[in-house]
Amino acid sequence: MVKYHHGDLRNTLLAIAAELLAEDGVHALSLRKMAKRAGVSHNAPYMHFADKEAVLAAIAEEGFRLLTIDVESAISQAEHSTRQKLIAASQAYVNFALNHPNHLQVMFRPVDVAKAPNLLEVSKASLNRLFELVKSGQEQGELGAADTYEMTKAIWAMVHGVSAISVAYNTTILLPERASVEDTVSTFVTFLLDGLSA
Repeated sequence: MVKYHHGDLRNTLLAIAAELLAEDGVHALSLRKMAKRAGVSHNAPYMHFADKEAVLAAIAEEGFRLLTIDVESAISQAEHSTRQKLIAASQAYVNFALNHPNHLQVMFRPVDVAKAPNLLEVSKASLNRLFELVKSGQEQGELGAADTYEMTKAIWAMVHGVSAISVAYNTTILLPERASVEDTVSTFVTFLLDGLSA
């Protein structure tokens, strides 16, 4: 259980919210429960969050920031080719989902953009990194000349699907003969990229 440290209530509440999401899901989350677990007054969370949706938006924003860090790290360590960078980024995405399932379940919920402008910004930045990789691959002749946005979304949709299945069930349900998450993701992304390179 998260321990509350004086002066860091906002981050404590976010950590508690992630715990509650893991235990009971989005519908059961409430600021009152968060306050009780933190050992503060029922009104204290409202100093940091207007309502439950603001809490969920903050968790989603944190998720996109963590995802971007993981993906950037994977890309920087990958071999030079766009294909290897895309595979590495995809592996990082699935591993992020497995390591942060509570974030993942709120990162792609419909939100009021006017109330969560930072969330829109960080989520776009995350997808734009994938777009840049695809565009680079096209310019270098590694990927076909199809619409870059559509190609980017096709790759993202497949990787997100693998992530969702892996979180809900187990990665081995997809390709039981593969030894690891990385092998499974590499196989799927390679199939897709082979098609996109044709």
